[in-house]
Amino acid sequence: MKRAAFVLAAVLAGPAWLAADTPVDQKRPAAPDAKVSIENLSGSVKVTGWSQAQVQVKGTLGEGAELSFDGPEQNLKVEVEAEHGNPMGVKSDLEVFVPTGASVSIEGFQATISVAGVAGSVSAETVNGSITQTGPAKGVELHSVNGAIDVTKAGSRVQAEAVNGPVTIRDASGDLEASTVNGKLLVTGGSYDRAKLESVSGGVRFEAGLSPRATLGVESVSGPVDLFFPAAFGAEFSVSTFSGDIVNELGPAAEKPNKWSPGKELSFTSGSGGARVTVETLSGAVNIRKK
Repeated sequence: MKRAAFVLAAVLAGPAWLAADTPVDQKRPAAPDAKVSIENLSGSVKVTGWSQAQVQVKGTLGEGAELSFDGPEQNLKVEVEAEHGNPMGVKSDLEVFVPTGASVSIEGFQATISVAGVAGSVSAETVNGSITQTGPAKGVELHSVNGAIDVTKAGSRVQAEAVNGPVTIRDASGDLEASTVNGKLLVTGGSYDRAKLESVSGGVRFEAGLSPRATLGVESVSGPVDLFFPAAFGAEFSVSTFSGDIVNELGPAAEKPNKWSPGKELSFTSGSGGARVTVETLSGAVNIRKK
């Protein structure tokens, strides 16, 4: 009877009894512009910039995982290690607070990554998981194989690449390179000096500003390309489709290069010129719209 009661109590205890997660809360002093590298192959990593001159690591470690947290104030390393040599088999969730001016590098595998309020550079990569960056980072480089990428208000230079997942860039500026193999690519808000957008299977939508001498290049294999500009926007356009229509609200209509071609071509100057816009699609329409 006592044994049955013990078994019943253990079952009712459920996940808390089975998971054996270990809470962690550690702090170390850090320079205002410290470089912080984080590795957690399975689980999640949430990084937040704050005003304190230290790095704090909180969260839970999966059963059999250990936290390695060391390095000088200028160069700190946070890593989840597994006792049995298979860190991908142990799920851990980390919340890391870093100085606002720090630069952060994050590596995951089956991990979701988010970064907010970091003004230094941000680089992150994961295989199965999404990546989200928010805040005035001076340089952003994000790579995901299976998962969405979302960037908001980054500046200077942004590079975002996904294989299976959408890429969204909001209110950023400077130099942009964004690509996706299977997913939509959206750029909205902000202003750019150079933007290069590539999509294999999925639409591309650009609804942002360009500086007077900016360049915008768009390449798409399969999917529509939608570009939105002010009526007085000044640029030189060169647009071509192998198989698809071209709609132009800023100037002349497109024409077929010859009577046998299924595609169309368009070259024109809007306003007083200045910027350069180049679009190439294999199978998909190109729509140049007025805002």
